[in-house]
Amino acid sequence: MKKTISTILFVLLFSSISYAMGATPGTPEVLHPNVEYVGSIGYAGSGDGEFYYPKDVYASIKGDLSTGIGDIFVADTGNERVQRLKPDGEFVYQFGGFGDRLGKFNTPRSITVDFNYVIYVCDSDNDRIQKFDIRGNPLGEIGTLEVGGRYMKNPGGIALDVLGNIYVTDSENDRILKFSDYGMFLSSFGGFGWGEGFFDNPADVAVDGDRNIYVADTDNDRIQKIDEYGMPIFVVGKKGAGAAEFKNPQGIAVGRKLLYVSDTGNDRIQIFDKRGNFLIAFGKTGSGKGEFNSPAGISIGSEGIIFITDTNNHRIEIFRVTY
Repeated sequence: MKKTISTILFVLLFSSISYAMGATPGTPEVLHPNVEYVGSIGYAGSGDGEFYYPKDVYASIKGDLSTGIGDIFVADTGNERVQRLKPDGEFVYQFGGFGDRLGKFNTPRSITVDFNYVIYVCDSDNDRIQKFDIRGNPLGEIGTLEVGGRYMKNPGGIALDVLGNIYVTDSENDRILKFSDYGMFLSSFGGFGWGEGFFDNPADVAVDGDRNIYVADTDNDRIQKIDEYGMPIFVVGKKGAGAAEFKNPQGIAVGRKLLYVSDTGNDRIQIFDKRGNFLIAFGKTGSGKGEFNSPAGISIGSEGIIFITDTNNHRIEIFRVTY
């Protein structure tokens, strides 16, 4: 009974989002038999709840007990800040601003939040990861020390495993870095190349419950799955616009069953199972409902909801996947 009430409240909440954005409440647009367009948040600007080339979004599943939905955190890249919003788009707070001091950013590209409500941000052009408490107060930084003979250079994506370890795409060094939750360097793997286990400008990373690692190997136009020790499991994709083909994929997320990829250059989302089998694709170039202009970060919320940064349309788009 409690679960049923929670689901009803969830549907009502997201129906209100659709209504606020001009859609008919309770009748989300069906883009595919397994995908419904729910709504969007934001538009171009620098005010509260507005975005300028946002690159990533993180949806907390801890929040209102009646819905199971928490707030969303957005790497508002062009505005050099992080914004925290309610899932209906209501502004909560922001922090950051341009600079290289602790708490300031130069191209924040990726964001995640751990079980202790510590916020991690890839401060890309400052070549570091910054840590913040849940109110946005700086706690420290990772990556300012040499690791594996090199410094971190233009980190692009960040993810956590079930133990709290931190994985970072060290994009310009074509590798994945692994740190403990205290920021201690643990290992690195990869390097420049086209073979399995090698990367060319990897943009994003995700980790599943078994600590398998999924990498958006961007300039190789493919997705790689590797184990926690850096050993290849499979590779999906090549350059193209067909099913299981990519053009500069820049975002990736993994859930219990599904793997989601922002096929950025093709302005669409592709969905696979965790073995790399293609399931569906949706989206096309544009600025209408369910259309994209350089989609990037993906985050999985509750009840099949996914949030996607529609970067060049300066908004977050929201979908329900019922696969």
